[in-house]
Amino acid sequence: MAKPTADVSGSAAAHTNRLSQETSPYLLQHQHNPVDWYPWGPEAFEVARREDKPIFLSVGYSTCYWCHVMERQCFEVETVAGEMNQRFVNIKVDREERPDVDQLYMLAVQVLTRRGGWPMSVWLTPDLKPFYGGTYFPPPQFLQVLAGLEDAWHNRRDEVTQSSEQLTGILRRLAQPPAPREPITLDDAFVDTLVSRSVADYEPTYGGFGNAPKFPRETVLELLLTYLAAQPGEAEAKTAGEIRRRLLHTLDAMAQAASATTSAAGSTATAPTPSGSSPTSRSCCTTTPCSRGATPRPSGRPETSATPRSPATSSTLSCGR
Repeated sequence: MAKPTADVSGSAAAHTNRLSQETSPYLLQHQHNPVDWYPWGPEAFEVARREDKPIFLSVGYSTCYWCHVMERQCFEVETVAGEMNQRFVNIKVDREERPDVDQLYMLAVQVLTRRGGWPMSVWLTPDLKPFYGGTYFPPPQFLQVLAGLEDAWHNRRDEVTQSSEQLTGILRRLAQPPAPREPITLDDAFVDTLVSRSVADYEPTYGGFGNAPKFPRETVLELLLTYLAAQPGEAEAKTAGEIRRRLLHTLDAMAQAASATTSAAGSTATAPTPSGSSPTSRSCCTTTPCSRGATPRPSGRPETSATPRSPATSSTLSCGR
């Protein structure tokens, strides 16, 4: 449970939760929320099973603008945190630290809502099967969803079970790769092919990979750095030299964009423009930089979560909306 404490800097911190023991910058940003956050792990799963509570999983990252908006509007508010603590076991995940968790449940949100993004908000059974999800929720809608899902959990458990089982089945089918036609050998040729495919969508004009909005692909960048570090410097192959050029161009562009954004009093990890320039915090509002597959809106607010569609063919799990 979140406990009263004092910040080491001298300013009063009304609460400190389990995230204070983590090392992720994003999780540490939430250590003084009144929400009784757990990190992803067996302790939270055991509590959910023992208390027969569904899990609320919130996934984001440290430079996600709307992640901070939802924190300020919901997770820092005592009344909202109280509802969360009473009804659910709450887990906070840094997508940059646990991309596996992010990828799995992002796919679930995309199946349910036909879009995805961060902050990602997913509700799970105690055995970690998703049954409802979305992205950013404004406070009134979030409170309505919390109450509705708790009601469904206690009074319509069969609907929740049906939704979670059918959604899990969909995810398994989507995640099950076809068997290889021949054995795979993890040799130098395999690694070279993997690296070449990873940089195939390099954007030569402005750097980075893919089209705008560009998200930094942390795992790809780490892969390229590790790959290049293993190459003999005096006899670097032509392919490795081209990969080094693409990587350095991308990193230089990211550094320049971050510098320009800092001087403009804003910061974001994504780039809504092809050049990779990051918007200020004001322009973040109109370009929805934390979305995956969403269309930018001119209203100055992100697209809030649509009513998730249940994978069940007969009905949609209602949450009081």
